[in-house]
Amino acid sequence: MKLNIRKVLRISNAILLFGITVLFCAGVADAQTNSKPDSDQLDLAIRDTTVVDVLKKEVVPHQTIGIKAGRIVVITNSSEAVHARNEINASDYLALPGFVNTHTHLWQHICKACYPKEKLQQWIRVYQRIHYLEPDELYKVVLAASSEALLSGITTVSDYASLSFNDYGFETNANAARDAGLDGVLVWSNPSVFLPDRIKLDEIKRLRELYKDHFDIWMGFGGLSFYSLAQVYSGILIGQKLDMHMTEHTMENIEEQRQLYRNLSGYHETYKDKLGSRDRAMLATVLAMNRPASVDAIDQLRRVAEQALAVDETQSTPKLTENEKMFLQQFKHQRIISPFPVLDYFKVLPNYLAIHSVWPQQEDIELMRRNNVSISLNPESNMYLASGLAPIYSYLNSGILLTLGTDGAASNDSINSFSAMREMWNVYKIDLMNTDVSRNFDEWNVLQAATINGARALMLDNRTGSLTVGKEADIVLVSKNELGVSPARPGTIVPLLIYSANPRNVKYVISDGQVVVQNGSLVKYREEELASALSKIAIDVDRRVTTTGKIWRDEHQLHATDGQWYKFRSIRKLDTVDLKIGNSGSSILKVTVMISGVTFGGGSCYVADEEVRKRFPEDCPKGSFKKEIVIKPHESIQIVKPPNDWEIRIITPSTLLRTASDNGQLLVLVENGITLR
Repeated sequence: MKLNIRKVLRISNAILLFGITVLFCAGVADAQTNSKPDSDQLDLAIRDTTVVDVLKKEVVPHQTIGIKAGRIVVITNSSEAVHARNEINASDYLALPGFVNTHTHLWQHICKACYPKEKLQQWIRVYQRIHYLEPDELYKVVLAASSEALLSGITTVSDYASLSFNDYGFETNANAARDAGLDGVLVWSNPSVFLPDRIKLDEIKRLRELYKDHFDIWMGFGGLSFYSLAQVYSGILIGQKLDMHMTEHTMENIEEQRQLYRNLSGYHETYKDKLGSRDRAMLATVLAMNRPASVDAIDQLRRVAEQALAVDETQSTPKLTENEKMFLQQFKHQRIISPFPVLDYFKVLPNYLAIHSVWPQQEDIELMRRNNVSISLNPESNMYLASGLAPIYSYLNSGILLTLGTDGAASNDSINSFSAMREMWNVYKIDLMNTDVSRNFDEWNVLQAATINGARALMLDNRTGSLTVGKEADIVLVSKNELGVSPARPGTIVPLLIYSANPRNVKYVISDGQVVVQNGSLVKYREEELASALSKIAIDVDRRVTTTGKIWRDEHQLHATDGQWYKFRSIRKLDTVDLKIGNSGSSILKVTVMISGVTFGGGSCYVADEEVRKRFPEDCPKGSFKKEIVIKPHESIQIVKPPNDWEIRIITPSTLLRTASDNGQLLVLVENGITLR
């Protein structure tokens, strides 16, 4: 048979082409299969790390942590196969839970180093500066503070947003902290919000819904040493109506107790005949307690004597001689006036987070124990402001949960959990100067205070505070190959973290599964740009404080269908106000203009609920003002305050109203009137 070469070649080429096509298609199909996301594949694996387990109090080497959809889904031995889209080789790193900072004021970054030589009652002038921050500036300040927190390994905060001396403060603060990568708790500082209580109730509900994926909102009702009884009760009542958790600055320094006596005794003297019998009796009981000594050191001496006697009684072999006991008995305990019986009377204390709590007595501590109160210790701030040393030993003996806060940077010049842990341990040791007792509170207790205890106090321990499968992936990776964490012996890792490590050793921070710090640098922002902006804002604000004041100039056209509308800001003498409110609709608008006359709060005279005013009456302060005005359709009013003057002018189409004001807040509230016929 004669072969047709051309035909053979055509057949051969066809076979070859078919084979190539099959192989190519198979390869493509295989490539497509491999490129599809595996439903079991993780988002991130942290490989071969050393896990610091704050629950079991163990340091466990050679572990891999798997993260998916923002949560820890596996922690296993590094020899186990774990498949992930991304990974971090963490063989040189320690893995810690993200730190939980149970008290800070993020906005205070603008006030670093402003008053390092003052006590609390003079240092409080830092609040002048928050008044002068414009919304975009406030955002940048809080963003810088939040970023510094992350660089220190803090992923969860309880931020006391005590900057609500304006209508934009709370949300601006929340947005900046959220955008940086923090979550946790935001505290509603009730006395500083100059709005009627009925509106506050709606606002808190709205904010809870708005930030539910990032922050819980707690009630800060105001300290009894700084605010009136009526103001404080207003916040408590709102919190109870909304079933909010409560927290507040409590017994920060001894001068607060002197202020407490002055506040309560003045109120009792003025209004006792208008109070119900139970409220009157409660105040009389509290006021019957002793006042603090004229010098803080005397009360410190009393407490040291009491603790020394108590510690000696717990020793198997007491060390104090009879003469020494007699000497210490001279400083026998006296019950000093305290806010805790008042808070207990108002049923605030169950699950309460008490901030600072430097000067409680045993009766206060017993109230805390019975009500499951937690303490946010802020040792750096307490030393910075010469407030004193919290009685950690007494708290531990009573089984009270201790957590750790940094406070705002205005009272420690940083936001750094490493230095906070260091000072917490030092405070405990130095307070009693007793090495036997000091061994009862070890490095694990300190680390737990900065992590899982904070999560428990904030009711977030099902979400964060430890490296646990199922919890949010809030993880800090600290380098073992740097001088801050070396020599890294297996048995001294945790003391090294407290006494030697610093934020420079933090190489990765993961918040809710997102890497926000990588190789020691912020992922979303440039640190130098944040720092430069912070410095510029601080200089601009200083100039406004002393020279130019703040300019509040707005013009708004409102319509009845817009519903309720308001603006409020704090005002100072240097400030300029020029507001124009127009009615662009066909219905009457009712405008209420109020001036609080209270520098550090909205007062209760005009804004507190009727239930508050009936139970705890309070006269309107000097300089306060309230006026209701009607704006007809297509008309407008103007509210003017000239610079360096306290006169407020309200200009309507038919009248000119003048009133003398004072430091405080100005509220313009617009509500619908009736439809014109």
